Amino acid sequence: MKIDIFNHIFPKSYFDKMIKIAPGGKDMHKRVRNVPSIVDLKERFRMMDLFDDYVQVICLGAPPVEVFGPPPVSTDLAKLANDGMAELVQKYPDRFPGFIAGLPMNDPEGLLQEARRAIKDLGAVGVQVYSNVLGRPWTSRRRCPL
Repeated sequence: MKIDIFNHIFPKSYFDKMIKIAPGGKDMHKRVRNVPSIVDLKERFRMMDLFDDYVQVICLGAPPVEVFGPPPVSTDLAKLANDGMAELVQKYPDRFPGFIAGLPMNDPEGLLQEARRAIKDLGAVGVQVYSNVLGRPWTSRRRCPL
């Protein structure tokens, strides 16, 4: 079996909310939302079927949830995304054996709660952490610009 790890996806409910919040996405946001297989499962499965015995561990594509707004916007988006990915794993276990949870990195308390919920309740196999939080590196004294 070929296990492809860290495949970007936008669950449909997350994608719809993301577009509603930021309809004029630009840069990376504009680029990823125009990749058909990031939302369209029929297209994704067509591509996956090109390879024998192939599965994907899924995670959110860029940009990170915190760019869409402060808590509770980012926290609610992370929950929506994780619920959606958990549903995909449950519905298509032969395609998606697991998912990596997205976290609202601009909400320190919320990210801890969502990490616990995603792993314990939803079955996430890990969490996704970007190299910065809203442009500030992890080595910055002020990590979460709230």
